[in-house]
Amino acid sequence: MRKSIFTLFLLFTGLQLFAQTTFKCGWTTYKASMIIHEYTYSYTLSDSVKLFLADSTKTFIAPDSTASLNVDYPFHDNATYKIANVYNAKKKLVKSEELKNDQVQVLREYKYDDKNRKIAETEDNKLSGNNYRKTFDYGTEKNGEAVINEAAYFNGRVEFFTKSFFDKKNQKYKEIRLNDNNKEVVHVENFIYNSAGRLKERSVYFNQFKVTKTFPEGGDDPEHCFKAQVLSMPEKPTLATKIAFIKKVILKNKALLLDPECHEFEYRFYNSDCEVLIATTKTNNIKKVVLRVKERLHY
Repeated sequence: MRKSIFTLFLLFTGLQLFAQTTFKCGWTTYKASMIIHEYTYSYTLSDSVKLFLADSTKTFIAPDSTASLNVDYPFHDNATYKIANVYNAKKKLVKSEELKNDQVQVLREYKYDDKNRKIAETEDNKLSGNNYRKTFDYGTEKNGEAVINEAAYFNGRVEFFTKSFFDKKNQKYKEIRLNDNNKEVVHVENFIYNSAGRLKERSVYFNQFKVTKTFPEGGDDPEHCFKAQVLSMPEKPTLATKIAFIKKVILKNKALLLDPECHEFEYRFYNSDCEVLIATTKTNNIKKVVLRVKERLHY
């Protein structure tokens, strides 16, 4: 009897050891090769650091990044939200499903040309029954700058056309929105950047009213307020020590975060195992910190 119990114990232990973490995208089940744990906090910084959990997600990634599943656990919601993505051989997204409690809410699909440029995208909203479609074609101006022509459809009927212009640095500097006849101009939008390449301002000319509106987008802060650097800490965060780790990163970089020149900032600290993103948001300049921890799975 004891021998039988011991045999069953060994069998159960072996099954546990060889169990694989899997996830589903559509009708296909994938084996996960990595899980990325992400935690988003808002924080206050004075003499000490106080963290307030805003969101947490897990992203399951298949070998060769052929598929991924993002699972979101909202702080004040009993529902579970998922985004299932499938990629082609060139790592381009070809299909994406948004789910709530495993029920598909929105389905998106993408197509690319032989240069790996997106030429079409569709969105089916399963809740409203509406279908959205966009097509894209690419051209070059006489001065060598690029232009993308977009056609947008709603439930099979053309809705509007858009011409987007990009300079030789691949920055979008102008957009012309045309009516469904592809002739009448609805508005012309211009984009202005600072020396660091961040969007500083948008100006929109509304053809119907013959008026221009200007929308500030920030981008006035110095370049040193936005940078990425290697995370120079010997410690490795775990799910059990993540709070202490985040606080240590924030306190170590306190001078950066309190720089009076940086009303907005974004600092990315990274290594092979984790990433810490500390930034302000556009909503009341709330400060947030995001921790991403990689869990590599070996079977």
